[in-house]
Amino acid sequence: MSDIPASEAERPPEPERPREAAPVPAAVPGAVRGTVPKPTPMPPPTPDITYTQCKRCGTELAGLDGRYSCGVCGWSNHWSEGHRPLPRAEDDPDAPPTLVNPLGEQ
Repeated sequence: MSDIPASEAERPPEPERPREAAPVPAAVPGAVRGTVPKPTPMPPPTPDITYTQCKRCGTELAGLDGRYSCGVCGWSNHWSEGHRPLPRAEDDPDAPPTLVNPLGEQ
C-alpha cells in the first residue's frame, strides 16, 4: 500500500517552472555585444618520453615521441617514424626573424 493519499496520487504533475537565466558575465574588453569571444589557442602538446631498444646493438633507448638515437653505435630512426608530426619552422616562437635582402637580389 502506498503512503500517498488517494487525492494526491490522482493529481496531475505540476508543470515545470522556467529556470532562472544564467548571470551575465562582466564585459570583455574589446568585445561587441552579442558576439562570442574567440577562444585562446591551446599550447602545443608536450612531448612524451618513449623507450625502445636499438635496432643495431640492443641498447635501451629513450626518445621523444618515438624518435630515437643510440649513443653507443650511432643508429637513429628516421624522423618520420615519430608518433606525431614535427612542428613547422614558422610555428617556433624563438626562431630568428627571416632576413630580407634590401637589394632584392637572390
